[in-house]
Amino acid sequence: MQFDYECALTGLTKEGTEFFDDDLADMPAGWTKVTIQKREYNPKWLMIQQVKQMAIQGMLQQLPPEMQREQGWALSLQVEAQFHSMEKETPMFLVDEEVAFISDDKEVNEVMLGLRDTLGLPIKEDTDEAEAAEAPEGEDSEEEED
Repeated sequence: MQFDYECALTGLTKEGTEFFDDDLADMPAGWTKVTIQKREYNPKWLMIQQVKQMAIQGMLQQLPPEMQREQGWALSLQVEAQFHSMEKETPMFLVDEEVAFISDDKEVNEVMLGLRDTLGLPIKEDTDEAEAAEAPEGEDSEEEED
């Protein structure tokens, strides 16, 4: 099954190619896959932490002040044990993931270079262009004749 890919910058679409044995499935050659992941605390996990603290504080307030220090650790253990299974099943973090595809269109290449520069990623030059820029004029033909 092939999927249609849409460039997030230009709106160009292209049909996927055949599936290959890598993480990019049938993404067209030359296209770029951008994945953004954001990790945030799980609100349910935070709520469990608050309820545990409130339970410990509530139990401590029922004790006379001279016993609160002695019993604090034991009460913490008791509350931890009560919430252990719920806490174990509730992940601390939630991950939000967004994926965008960017075509290999020449107009998009400038935007991608700017984005790479802004993010501090290395700028990768096209190998043919880089080799042509490095070779002095006229030397290519002499080296090939030897």
